[in-house]
Amino acid sequence: MPRKKKKKRGVNIQSTETKILFGMILLIGGLMLLVTPFVKDSTVMFDEIRHFLGFSALVFSLPILFVAFNLITRGKKFTSIRQIVGLTISAFTIATLLAIWMDPDKMQDRIELSNSGGILGREIHLLLNGIVGQFIEIIIILLILIVAFSLITGTTLEQISDFVAEPKDDDKFSLKKFFSFTDKPKKEQDAETRFEKILESSDDEVLDIPIQSEDEPLVQKENPQEIKNIPQPQKKIKSTAKTDDDLQPSDPQYTNWIFPTLELLKEPERQSQNKDRYKKDALVIESTLKSFGIDGKVVQIAIGPTVVRYSLSISVGTKVSRIRNLGNDLALALASQNSSVRIEAPIPGTSYIGVEIPNPTPNYVYIKDMVKKLKSEEDLYELPLLLGKDITGRTVIKDLTKIPHLLVAGATGTGKSVGVNSIITGFLYTKTPDEVKFIMIDPKMVELSLYNGLPHLLNPVITDMELVGNALQWCIEEMNRRYRVLKQAHAKKVTEYNKSMGYSAMPYIVVIIDEMADLMLTVGTDVEAKIQRLAQMGRAVGVHLILATQRPSAQVITGLIKANVPGRIAYSVATAMESRIILDQVGAETLLGNGDLLYKDNTTPKSIRIQGTLTDTKDTESVITHIKSQMKNSGVQYSDELTDAIEKGPSSQIEDSTTEERDPEFEKALDVILAANRASASYLQRRLKIGYNKAARLMEQLEKAGAISSQDGSKPRDVLISSSQQILGKDTANS
Repeated sequence: MPRKKKKKRGVNIQSTETKILFGMILLIGGLMLLVTPFVKDSTVMFDEIRHFLGFSALVFSLPILFVAFNLITRGKKFTSIRQIVGLTISAFTIATLLAIWMDPDKMQDRIELSNSGGILGREIHLLLNGIVGQFIEIIIILLILIVAFSLITGTTLEQISDFVAEPKDDDKFSLKKFFSFTDKPKKEQDAETRFEKILESSDDEVLDIPIQSEDEPLVQKENPQEIKNIPQPQKKIKSTAKTDDDLQPSDPQYTNWIFPTLELLKEPERQSQNKDRYKKDALVIESTLKSFGIDGKVVQIAIGPTVVRYSLSISVGTKVSRIRNLGNDLALALASQNSSVRIEAPIPGTSYIGVEIPNPTPNYVYIKDMVKKLKSEEDLYELPLLLGKDITGRTVIKDLTKIPHLLVAGATGTGKSVGVNSIITGFLYTKTPDEVKFIMIDPKMVELSLYNGLPHLLNPVITDMELVGNALQWCIEEMNRRYRVLKQAHAKKVTEYNKSMGYSAMPYIVVIIDEMADLMLTVGTDVEAKIQRLAQMGRAVGVHLILATQRPSAQVITGLIKANVPGRIAYSVATAMESRIILDQVGAETLLGNGDLLYKDNTTPKSIRIQGTLTDTKDTESVITHIKSQMKNSGVQYSDELTDAIEKGPSSQIEDSTTEERDPEFEKALDVILAANRASASYLQRRLKIGYNKAARLMEQLEKAGAISSQDGSKPRDVLISSSQQILGKDTANS
């Protein structure tokens, strides 16, 4: 049989191509009207428009452009009929208003018409003026403009009346806030009306939080670069124990610290939200549940940064497990991205069941918004953790001192390292080097290496796994030393001690391990017990752990570590078993990636879904460059004690150095410290162009020779000699 020829689809008035073409024609017409009042060239088209509409052509272009964009975007944008009507009414009204002020003797003059409301405005003006007179005409025009304003902005006439009658004296009043009011429908005729009410209702009825940050604006200080003046010591500890030099605190070193500014961070990018899409998805959820015999209604819609949560109210007697088992069916019906639908049953604090699906127009949480919020409430946190925004759009900032240790785990590429960088950035924006110190361990050698050279570091980033055990052992001995200090000062925790001293005499120490898997597989037996001890006793003396891994297995995240690290962050993982290892519950296997996480600590019985903070590499580099620029003159003072502990072990004793055991650069180092009258490992490293380990060894030899004083906290060492012959001559005499 001969094949039937397929009929070609004809192009008609309803086709998409025709609508887009018509929209482009309207766009050209609207742009011509928009520029007509400003074009001085004499052409037939522009002359006729000026003659007919005058300056009101500018206003007539707005409804035409509105309709043009609606057709071009195929109805996805600019869909409000009310606004089109309001713009059209305002255009006719303004043309009439411009014609009122025309000279009656020049109403036929083309130039006069071009400079006012044109022929259209003149004719409407003459009609109204002849019926009611000029005074009533002006009143009518003003009232029509108010109605047009109501249609364009969505503000009801009742609200305008209330505002005029009783204006509120509110410092926080803004036009944006005023225009955001909506008139709620009194009767719910169908599901569309009900969802419209859900999306437009106030926050105390439904969690519908806009993506844009609604936080109060940050109070600007006189100096755009915030300078933190560290108070000087007020009093010394009255010791009842024997004299012990290592128990005496050091004075603050960075007394005029300049924090990085917000201008260093990337400006957030926003996408507008399509509420019609959310209403359609709500209808799909209800119809899908109904097809399985479940009577459920969507009562709340929470629009989060990257996830939308629909709150379901189900009839009494319906098993929650039935809805939990419908996750895949809902994902199919909603055509969800990544086939990801998470069921939260119930939503904490409510009697509703949450259906969470990816937001089709996601807005990521940028570090600039988080830091702005943090700076406005900085006094509430000792060690702020910038986590991100939850599913309702609320900013989530936790305090590491209350957790007090954090485990971060997730598959590769899900945002784990970005989250750790965001946490570090939060510390750098609020804490001086006198207030917090870092020990960073990076087996991958690339994630944390850019932080080298920061004054907040006690030691350059450790990349050799064989040395990690020594570093953690030093932390244990430092923890024990701090307990002796607290006992001597009759204080129970580091905050009490610092408060009694009047400054941060005992800074927080945050140990950050970027990849636990490699560490546990290499030296796991030695390290696990030390991490356990630090986690058990470090909180009171300001020692806190942040452990990250991309391999959430029982061999890496052992039971001992989980028992002592209550704070957990789980990014997207492959299986429910991995989610259980991290959080002791399932759910992380349904996350979207790209910073989507579940957070849990000892204060949250159920995990909280959060969109993690996005910190761009350029943001981190800008902040680090700003901080390093303050250290050009003084240089970075690392801890020599920690360096010694890493190289030789914390408990090893340095043997007496003889002339034969000294490095070849010993004499050069001696000359350098005499010329500068100062001594530090980092200074020798720069001047002699040697590695840090050799510089630290030279410092030990200079100390043993009696050339410099012993280490006193973070204070620079004193040079005890005035001539190199005092050391070299003594050695010659001995030989």
